[in-house]
Amino acid sequence: MNTESPFQRIESTTNKLMTIVLNILFFIIFIPFTILFVLGPVYGIYKRGFETMMYPALVCWGISVLILIPAIRYYIKRKTLKSKIVIDETGLLFYNAKNEIVDQILYKDLRSSKQNFDIYTVNPVGSGIAPLLEITIQSEKKEEITRRIDMNLPLKVVKNKYTLYAHFLRGIVNFRPDLKVNPMIFQSYSIDTETWKVNSRGVSLGGWLLILTALIITALICGFVFILSETRN
Repeated sequence: MNTESPFQRIESTTNKLMTIVLNILFFIIFIPFTILFVLGPVYGIYKRGFETMMYPALVCWGISVLILIPAIRYYIKRKTLKSKIVIDETGLLFYNAKNEIVDQILYKDLRSSKQNFDIYTVNPVGSGIAPLLEITIQSEKKEEITRRIDMNLPLKVVKNKYTLYAHFLRGIVNFRPDLKVNPMIFQSYSIDTETWKVNSRGVSLGGWLLILTALIITALICGFVFILSETRN
C-alpha cells in the first residue's frame, strides 16, 4: 500500500444523455397517468353521473394519491436531495444542489460487523442492477447501525458508479486496515485491487431491463390514452 501519495478526491459524473432520457420517460409516464387517473374520472362523472362513476373514480383517485404525493414531494424537495457524490480522505459525502452536505459516511465511524467480514455486498429484493455495499457505522447517537451504500442519485444516471465503489473501498483499505473486506466484493464491482481500476463495462443487463420496462410502461399508458380518445370520438 502506497501511503506517500495523497488520497485522490473524486466526484460522481452523470451520463447526460441517459439522464435526459430518464427524465423524459418520467414526465411521459407522469402526464398520461395524471390524465387517466385524475382527469379521466372527472370526465366520466361529467358524462355518466356521480353515482355511476363513484366507485371507479374513488379507486383511480386512491391510486393517483399514492403516486402523485411522492412525485410532488420529490419536485418540491428536489434541491435538498442528493445531487452529487464525493469521496475523499474523510469518507463518502453526499451533496445537494445547493452544494450542502446532506449525508456522509466517514471512515472513522466505520465499525466491525462482528461477522466473518466487516464490509460485504447484498442484493436487495427487486434489485438486479448492482449489489449494494453493507457496512456498520457508529451513529450520532453512539449506536452501531447497519447501512447500505447505493451510489445512485435521484433521476440521474451515475456514469462512474463502480469507480466510486472502488475508490471508497480503497479508502477503507488505506485508512481502516483493521476492517475485513469480503474479497467477493472486488469481483462484483470488477475491481482490480492492484491498480484500483474498474474493468470497463457498459450498461448492465439489469439497467437495460429497467430501461425496457420504463419504455413498455410508457407505451402502454400512451396506448390507453389513445384508445380512450378514440372511444370518446
